[in-house]
Amino acid sequence: MDISPRALLRLLFPRLPLIFKTALLNALSLSPNSSKQDLKTEVVVRLLRDIISARRSVGFMQKYTTKDPGIKGPVVVSKVTVPPPPDQNGPRDAVCSAIKELGDGTETYMVPETAAVEAEWTGYRANVSPSEPRPDLPEEEHYALLSENVSSSLTILYFHGGAYYLMDPASVRDTTTRLARLTGGRCYSVRYRLAPQNPFPAQLLDALVAYLSLLSPPPGAFHEPVLAKDIVFAGESAGGNLSLALLQLLLTLRRTGTETIKFHGADVPVQLPAGVAVNSPWVDITRSLPSNINNAFYDYLEPLAPTGLSNTEPLPDPFWPTSPPRADIFCNASMMVHPLASPVQANSELWIGGPPVWICVGNETLEDEATVLARRMHQGGVPLSLVGYEGMPHCFAMIFPTSPTGKDCFERWGKFCSDVVKGTQLGSSKAGWVKAFSNPLHLEEVDVQNLTSLSDQDVTEITGSMRKHFLIREEELVRKWSEPKARAKL
Repeated sequence: MDISPRALLRLLFPRLPLIFKTALLNALSLSPNSSKQDLKTEVVVRLLRDIISARRSVGFMQKYTTKDPGIKGPVVVSKVTVPPPPDQNGPRDAVCSAIKELGDGTETYMVPETAAVEAEWTGYRANVSPSEPRPDLPEEEHYALLSENVSSSLTILYFHGGAYYLMDPASVRDTTTRLARLTGGRCYSVRYRLAPQNPFPAQLLDALVAYLSLLSPPPGAFHEPVLAKDIVFAGESAGGNLSLALLQLLLTLRRTGTETIKFHGADVPVQLPAGVAVNSPWVDITRSLPSNINNAFYDYLEPLAPTGLSNTEPLPDPFWPTSPPRADIFCNASMMVHPLASPVQANSELWIGGPPVWICVGNETLEDEATVLARRMHQGGVPLSLVGYEGMPHCFAMIFPTSPTGKDCFERWGKFCSDVVKGTQLGSSKAGWVKAFSNPLHLEEVDVQNLTSLSDQDVTEITGSMRKHFLIREEELVRKWSEPKARAKL
């Protein structure tokens, strides 16, 4: 997402006192962040926190964060649309059956239609000037140009972040282009439906349709079938959630005996990808684990209050609050601890048989949920690699891609994707933290079992308590919403 010099000036000028104060305190080692964050990192984190804290409407934020900045430079993009299958019940029934299998019967959700899914094939083209405009070609020829510049069989099925209600494939082109360059492969970046207009599980259904379209291309697709062993699911933040939820969906279908899914007339086998690689994954929709508060000063994400309330609740507009109202933008309160909405809730047995997984995390508000998830996956026998970066905020590699830590993160991310497709065995699970200010960067290994002091019971009690707060608030919102309608009928 590009920003014009004029817009940047409007953002920064009123915040100059904040910038100077933060920089001075860090330089004098008087800020709480200075032990793990350099001056630039702390200033950017403080600025982003201040900018994000301003309340705006969902419509405004969606319009701003999904704006396409245009395509130029050494990136090749081919825009495609996967039409909804005539037998659309296949993917939808698969999602609904998995929700039922993993739930306790108290969950409620809106069953979505199987819709057309847009995506962007993204690749890297060397020896192209950063200012060179995108060639004026039909999309199919852009795909042919992309294919000419691919040197690996790897296809990264990429899901963007944005808390499930913001951003777009255009927002993450820098990320997908970097991954394509580092791996020699290509990315298939999905424009899944956004909440609150389309609540859970619309995004999961779109993700499944996108995966099926790679395995078994519908009529008119540019690409040939892609082997599951050549596909890696990837994403950041909410996109990390969606990557892991899609994996858990596939594992559940296989465990319950679903062997194929009907898609555009074909019976597509339910196959697992070569691996999953996620960056700062948001895997606990309740955002209630201790790091939500304890790591807040290292991060720009505002922590929720102990009752789930947020100071940055969007301003009312035609999209939010919904009718009937929900307490959460993404899903009904009853779904918040379901494993397909919050993958951290999937116990170790549910991950048995999973492919290798790579997780990157910082000292961010989402640290606890990432480390709990890593431990559970490891206990389920998943070959797991977690790399943490001391002092780094949420999705730091996308914010500081050319910094030493950003480069290190992208290189590890790309290497994992390449290795699992080549069949390079990860071996036993491993984890470690890159020490702050180390030069060269030093990774200190940690036992995966000791990544977090939180027990599984702690996680269940804490997230369950937050879910109750959301349920109570949602019931009250629905009651107030219903009262005028009830009076009108009298």
